[in-house]
Amino acid sequence: MKVSASAGVTLVELMVAMAIAIVVGAMVLQMMISYQSRILVEVSRNDLQDRAERLMRFLAKDIRDAAFLLGSSPSLADGTPLMLTHDSLAGDPLEALPFSILAQDHDDQDDLLTIVKAVSFSPPIHLAQPGLAGEDSLLLSRRPNRSPGSTRELLPAPEAIGHLVLANHHVSYGIRSADLVVELNQDLLMDVPSETELLGVRASSFLLDPFAGSKRLRRDDFTSRDILDDAVDGLQFEYLLNDGSLVHQPARPQDVRGVRISLLVRDLRSDRNYVDEKIYTLGNCQYGPYQDHYRRMPLFRLVEVKNHGLQ
Repeated sequence: MKVSASAGVTLVELMVAMAIAIVVGAMVLQMMISYQSRILVEVSRNDLQDRAERLMRFLAKDIRDAAFLLGSSPSLADGTPLMLTHDSLAGDPLEALPFSILAQDHDDQDDLLTIVKAVSFSPPIHLAQPGLAGEDSLLLSRRPNRSPGSTRELLPAPEAIGHLVLANHHVSYGIRSADLVVELNQDLLMDVPSETELLGVRASSFLLDPFAGSKRLRRDDFTSRDILDDAVDGLQFEYLLNDGSLVHQPARPQDVRGVRISLLVRDLRSDRNYVDEKIYTLGNCQYGPYQDHYRRMPLFRLVEVKNHGLQ
């Protein structure tokens, strides 16, 4: 009688098969991790670019409208320079704003820019009846919004939103009281037709503040200091003049016809496989090398200040 040998797997063969499976699994896992890492890096780069471009568009839009309905040298109806109470800071300091573009250039640190312009309300506010030269009150089409927060439209001093301008008049008026009837601190210089739009005088400063080892990009509108982004490492401004020259600090702010914005935006996520060894030149200032694991993106844009030449 013949007995057939039973088929089976020896311990050695099983161990070899397991070793091969482990090696193949490790290779596949490494490929997946590498692929995932590349995807995350690409997503991070796209996020960085989107954030940087969004910030640049915001700054460009605001700066482009500088001097709107006020000209390059804002003034009150009595001829005195515009002064606003800076109540976003402790102590409520009164700040003179003789020009619609006020540059503060620093050779070894970030710049600061303040702009002044007139802004429309939403919905718009118009005169319900004509205003006559020599009068100091105006009847409005609706009451100004006085609720707390950024939606406030017109309030008497010491608020920084205590000045208005009438479309096409290019002078501002301080407000003594603001309701359906607005009482002014100065008499009207000329007759104002019914349906003339009434706008608010606004000032905004753009600056970087240190924060937790990084910097925050802020927009200070003299009533609040809003955070635009938590990871901006550089901010510089240059100024295009009438003669075509580009300067860091204009001697005559009324000669400015454009502003070149330079931003250095940092990624929100670190990449352990990347070291930032670059030196970035923005305006007249250099940034880096940071020697950290964050990617950065420099952006530059020249913005025409379309209203600044109007007097």
